[in-house]
Amino acid sequence: MRDLLRNTIAPISSLLIIMLGTSFFNTFVSIRVSEDGWNNFTTGLVYSAYYAGMMTGAVYMERVIRRTGYIRAFSLFASIISTAIILQSFTSSPFTWILFRFFTGLATAGLFIVIESWLLLLSSPNTRGSVLAIYMVTLYSAQSLGQFILNFVEVKEITSFNVTILFCSLSIVPVCLMKANAPSLHQSEYVNIFYILKKTPLGFIGNLAAGLIVGSFYALGPVFAKETGFEMWQITLIMAITIFGGMALQWPIGRFSDLIDRRKVIILVSFVLMSISLTLFFFESLPFYLLLILLFLFGGFSFTIYPLSITYCSDFFSSAGIMAMTCAALIIYGSGCILGPLLSPLVMEATKPSGLFLFCAIISFILGIIALWKQRRSPRQLQETKESYQPMPNLSPRSSELDPRANLNE
Repeated sequence: MRDLLRNTIAPISSLLIIMLGTSFFNTFVSIRVSEDGWNNFTTGLVYSAYYAGMMTGAVYMERVIRRTGYIRAFSLFASIISTAIILQSFTSSPFTWILFRFFTGLATAGLFIVIESWLLLLSSPNTRGSVLAIYMVTLYSAQSLGQFILNFVEVKEITSFNVTILFCSLSIVPVCLMKANAPSLHQSEYVNIFYILKKTPLGFIGNLAAGLIVGSFYALGPVFAKETGFEMWQITLIMAITIFGGMALQWPIGRFSDLIDRRKVIILVSFVLMSISLTLFFFESLPFYLLLILLFLFGGFSFTIYPLSITYCSDFFSSAGIMAMTCAALIIYGSGCILGPLLSPLVMEATKPSGLFLFCAIISFILGIIALWKQRRSPRQLQETKESYQPMPNLSPRSSELDPRANLNE
């Protein structure tokens, strides 16, 4: 485990730096468009464009990574994000912002594929949950801390753009200075979203549900707080505490999923999240400190659905299919992130601003029911797939067929 941490500290550090800037910028976009007078649907559309870019990037970025390698690919994607944000600062038109958010999402997908496949290739089935927990802790720590930058910049000034560009530029330093080599890029299996649906339907649905919930919260969480009447420092604290909650529970839940059937963990997380979301919907006039506690728990359980789902998918693939599986899972997650910001405003307008959490409760309930059904249908199947890691030689493009895990079905 010590060697594993030493080999991954550089990409994790680069991720931490760039997420400090981009997570702040994502919240800034929601607040900026709201102050400019755009309605909730337009705000959701701008966010959906970002996730549409992520989904498109998940389709095409694998070939870029294979051509350039992990380190140069990371640097390329960070540069694309910087360029898109520079151009976005020159205009305030919603149509041009949609375009630039699309390209930002495109490059962000490449960053996630680089880091996630990097970590998955260096881990084994018995350590994947823990390793991805470290990854998610880093991700959400950066996103949580990044929210406080909003307290030091003026929303209407160009400083917000410059701060994000600075972090993007600094993020390439750790991976460029690392001593250890990035993992080798082997011939990959072909994996698409329909293959994941057939091989592990619960993993497919889990990634989609994670996108619906997280995408909705990132897009409309600041809008919910603003329409409820909170001030700027309260809005930043609401976002930061929620994301911090997502960070705090990554390790215990990830480690727990390595020890028992992951489906049982998904069931538990889904129904707990549903209960928390319903409480936030029905009792929106809670004291501020109680609201923060509930949002901490909301983030803790909602933000773990994606790593649980992608780790669950990994249990059914050989190492040759890990990168392609990561890309396909990101497409599924991105689809949810596109639909979430478009569907949740309908619930908010039909009920009240806290209708955002009613939407999340419905999605988590559906996921929990499906996971419960799958677990009862084949109670011992997943236990048999979590055997020790079996390295396979790269003899040919079809050598992965020799791996006994390659033909496992849920």
